[in-house]
Amino acid sequence: MRFSDKFGALAERSFRLLWIGRTTSALGDALMPVTLAFAVLSAGGSAADIGLVIATTMVARTLLLLVGGALADRLPRRLLLGGSDLFLCAVQVAAGVLLLTGHGSVTLLLGTALCYGAASAITRPAIAGLVAQTISEARLQQANGLMELSRGAAQVMGPGLAGAAVAIASPGSVYLLDAATFLVSAVTLALLPLAPPARRSEHTHIFAEIAAGWSEVVRRPWYWVTLCGHAVWNVGSSAFAVLGPVIVARQAGGAANWGLVSACMAVGALIGAAVSMRYRPRRPLIAAHLALLPTVLQLAALTGPSPTVVVMGAALVGAAGVALLNSLWSTAVQKLIPEEVLSRVSSYDWLISFTVAPLGYAAAGPLAEAIGVTRTLELALAFVVAGVVAVLLVPRVRQLRQSSEGGLHGWPDLDNRASDDRPSTLAAAGEPR
Repeated sequence: MRFSDKFGALAERSFRLLWIGRTTSALGDALMPVTLAFAVLSAGGSAADIGLVIATTMVARTLLLLVGGALADRLPRRLLLGGSDLFLCAVQVAAGVLLLTGHGSVTLLLGTALCYGAASAITRPAIAGLVAQTISEARLQQANGLMELSRGAAQVMGPGLAGAAVAIASPGSVYLLDAATFLVSAVTLALLPLAPPARRSEHTHIFAEIAAGWSEVVRRPWYWVTLCGHAVWNVGSSAFAVLGPVIVARQAGGAANWGLVSACMAVGALIGAAVSMRYRPRRPLIAAHLALLPTVLQLAALTGPSPTVVVMGAALVGAAGVALLNSLWSTAVQKLIPEEVLSRVSSYDWLISFTVAPLGYAAAGPLAEAIGVTRTLELALAFVVAGVVAVLLVPRVRQLRQSSEGGLHGWPDLDNRASDDRPSTLAAAGEPR
């Protein structure tokens, strides 16, 4: 297959610029978990302080996600993302300089984490809408696959690069490097050749727009039931991350074996993203959610416990399935949800992921102590299967079909629309829908 066929989405200038910016930003984000830990320690903090800084980012993001979704539907998404990038660039420069000059403190890092969480609450819903604005409909799934691929590659390379950079230089230097990635992203967004957005209806109160987003969610049972299924799956799958290191570390090789398992998960995510760029299933939502079932293999491999090589293989397949789901699901949502409410609707998806997954992480350890590791893993297996089955029982999930060109049909409200009435992702002149 020719490069132009496999990476054809990059032939479209708008998406290419967005992809370059988001890939650079993703690499910067991937540097921060390792850097943050060393920054806290260098500022005189403890392990508890590291947890507090991480929690601050998560809480800020969770509390502001719905506001971010409403803003992304109200304001031009490119300007919103660019402003967020410039804001975080300034924040990281300030933090980096203070750390380099010996003025770093846990309080400073808490403030930085708060800014990071608030900005990401705006960024994530906005990206969902902006990808669809920068690519033709036929290449939308490929574009989402590329975004997933670059995110996975950044997560693979980031921790190692951060560790080397901290060892060679200092945490403050990595903060400045992260600031540079935000600047690159802001520049690419400024260069996006997008026309001004369509005139919005008269603005209402921000909370009214958030409520309107919720109304858009509940009037689509296929969407909110699927989100509930994802939430149940998240609770079950979290047991692997919590109990896996404990079980694998007891085997020959110890903690190093869990490093191999984690590496396999990273490789699996890259494979899944690469597959999603070429695989266009006839029943996209069925294929996407069947791809979540290999998570059962990961959990089952721990109940043995199985040899590390078996756990590694199961983790690779499971991670590949999650990456495939992410790409297929994002593409379907971007095509089925109206552009003017897409960010608000997507923010509820992110919100459920952020709020439910930590509950699973928190519950797995105490539950294993109360009822045993094996029974906890069996319960997690049941949650994973139940989450997938709940989604597959939704009639519209089973009915939705995809043509070889990427068009969706199989629902009356899709099939009854004349083809020339359907909004294309980009007009012939390159303008957003």
